[in-house]
Order: sequence, then C-alpha cells, then structure tokens
Amino acid sequence: MSGWQREGRSKAAAPTASPASAAARLSRPLGQGAQLAHEVRLARRLQLPHAVVVEGLRGGGKSTVLKWLTAALLCPSELDPDEPCGGCRTCSRVASDLHPDVHLVHRAQDEHDHKENKLSFYVIKVDQIRAAQEVLARHAVEGRARVLCIADADTMEEEAQNALLKTLEEPGEATFLLLEATRPEQLLQTVRSRVRRIRVLPLPPETLQEEISRRVPGAGQHLDAALAVARGSLGLGLLATTEQVVQLHDLVREMLVDPKQLRPVAMARAALEGARERRLEIDAARTFLWLLRAELQREIDALAQVEATPYGSASAEPWTTWLEQTLAAERDLQLQIPPEQVLTACLVSFRHGV
Repeated sequence: MSGWQREGRSKAAAPTASPASAAARLSRPLGQGAQLAHEVRLARRLQLPHAVVVEGLRGGGKSTVLKWLTAALLCPSELDPDEPCGGCRTCSRVASDLHPDVHLVHRAQDEHDHKENKLSFYVIKVDQIRAAQEVLARHAVEGRARVLCIADADTMEEEAQNALLKTLEEPGEATFLLLEATRPEQLLQTVRSRVRRIRVLPLPPETLQEEISRRVPGAGQHLDAALAVARGSLGLGLLATTEQVVQLHDLVREMLVDPKQLRPVAMARAALEGARERRLEIDAARTFLWLLRAELQREIDALAQVEATPYGSASAEPWTTWLEQTLAAERDLQLQIPPEQVLTACLVSFRHGV
C-alpha cells in the first residue's frame, strides 16, 4: 500500500511506509460544523451510508476529512463513542496510509507509480477500480470494516466510474466507499445518485491566518496576499506563500495593472518556466489560472461593494468576461490540451477584451 500524496504537498512531505511514518498522528479536520460531526458519529456506529463523496475546494482539507471518517469507521477505542480517539495504533496506521483494511486508489504520485505500477498522472483507470473490487471481496483483516478511499475521484475514466457502480449497488457487509472530489460534477449522474455528499466548509479568515502563521512563520509580507487568494482553503493559502507561487502571483497582478501591454505568448511561457515535464506544466498552468481567477473575482467583488450590484454595471466589464474565459481555460486544461496553448488562448482573449 503506497503513501497518499495530496495536491499541493511537496514530495518530501508525502507519507511513506517507513517506521517513522507508522507513528503519524491523525489530524482533526479544522473548521467543520455539525454535518461532519453527525457523519462521524454515524461512522463510529458503522451506520454511515456505504458510499460518500467528500467535496470542496482544492487544498481545502478533503483528504483530512476522509482520513477522519476512515478512522471513525475502524478505531476500536471505546473512549469516545462520537469520534475516533486519534492516538491508537489503528488511528496511527490510518494516518500513515498503512491500515490493512483501507485500500487507496489514486493517480500516479511519482515516476515509480507511473512506470512500475503503470498509473496515470491524469486519470484513474478502470483497472485500478477492478483491482480494488477484488480486494474488497476478501474478508476484513481486523474484522470491523473495509474501506475504499478514492483520491481525486472526479478524474476517474468513464469506464472506471461505470465499473464502480457494481460496488456502489452491492458494497458487501461493513464495506464503505469514500470518494474525494474537487469537481463532483465530473462524476456520472449514476454515481452521484448513489452517494451521500459531504461538503468541506471553507475556513474563516481568522482560522486561516492563524494556521498559515503557525505553519509558515516566515510568511510575513506574503500573508495578506495568500489569505486573499486562498478563499478559505488552507492548502491553497500555504501554497500561496511558496517562492514559486509568489512569483506567479506577481506576474498575474502586473498583467492586470495594464492588460493593453500584455504579450500572451511571453506571459504563458513565463508562467510555465522551469516546468520540464508535462505534468509539471499542467500544475504550473493550473496554479496560474487559479491566481488569475482569484484576482479577477476580487476585482468583481470590490466593484460590487462600491456599486451595490454584483454584475449589473458596465464597470464590471471586462472583468466578468475575463473571469468566464479563465474558467473556460481551466476546463480546457482538464481536457489535457497543452498548457502553453491553453494559457496563450486565454490571454489572447484578454487582449481582445481591452
């Protein structure tokens, strides 16, 4: 069972199957309300619906919620009937992705996954789902439950989603499927209709500021900018304090000061500079578009506050048009159109809108 590296984490921070990682401590989800507490209580009693989609912002804590629910299903402690204890051997193994009754499905996390395990960096393949179903057909090792966790479930191929339907309809006794999705609309309607949906709530600004300051003591001058673009996502807030993303953010803000001076091809290449692999180019393009979208939304929100109308005034143009074009570019990126082509086309449309 491999470690599960989540979006936005550096490779060095990824969990591994080392003795040190086996002692990892389970993290409690931050800033979540009564709905999650209710679902966790159901999980402790093995009364959770057999299939759940945990959805929310990129970097918003979905994987933390999945692990908390997983631990609630498996934790044998009787100290708290409403939550996992967080400190027992079972909870530690869940935190480290080492529990024998938890099967993880994800995209390739590194070159070894890509070449040796034949995983894709971009999609979850039908073979992965079928392999997981074979595992679920066996008895639980420790007896309490079996859990299938699918990271980035919204990247499953259509054939993979169709294959999953059989397990969604006949999961087996004490078998639970926990799916994580940033874009749940990418899941087939036949899948969405068979799952309980739990939305991870954005963190309030004060919680976000406290956590970023605690985890990145040197954030300093970049903290306000990080808070502005994170929009409640701790993962994005932390990402926004890194040197590379700070530089991208500066590019975006400089571009919006005077779009008439924009050179689309040069800007696209600057945004992708240093990304020497296709998957790294996609990550860089996704980050650039996220920052661009966040800055455009900030401008629209500011105009709305001044003029007391969200989108009706002429002054909101061309910002709303640019926002739509940025969202379209993010969709194009999902379709695996080359990143430089996606960014250039988006930025050319900005020039035409000036």
